[in-house]
Amino acid sequence: MNYQEFVKAIAQTTGLSLKEAEKLTADMTGVIVDEISQGNAVVLPDMGTLELKVKAARKMYSPNTKTYHEVPESKTIAFKPTVEMKGKVKSVKTAKKKEA
Repeated sequence: MNYQEFVKAIAQTTGLSLKEAEKLTADMTGVIVDEISQGNAVVLPDMGTLELKVKAARKMYSPNTKTYHEVPESKTIAFKPTVEMKGKVKSVKTAKKKEA
């Protein structure tokens, strides 16, 4: 599902116009991004939790050059699904991919 399909689904589910649904989606996304960038976790009921994870700085060994390199601290967004969502995903049957 791409962004336009998502907005259309929101509009159909809520009865909002496409413009209203797009504004709602943009506002919701903006709030989520702002909260995560401030270091706060965002709990989405029946889906899961989005939070900022900080990976500590570390030393990495390069076997090619046989030297150690400093890897700086990095930040990433982690998503932890709810038990209900995990159950729904596990129960979905996947279609086999066609081989060329």
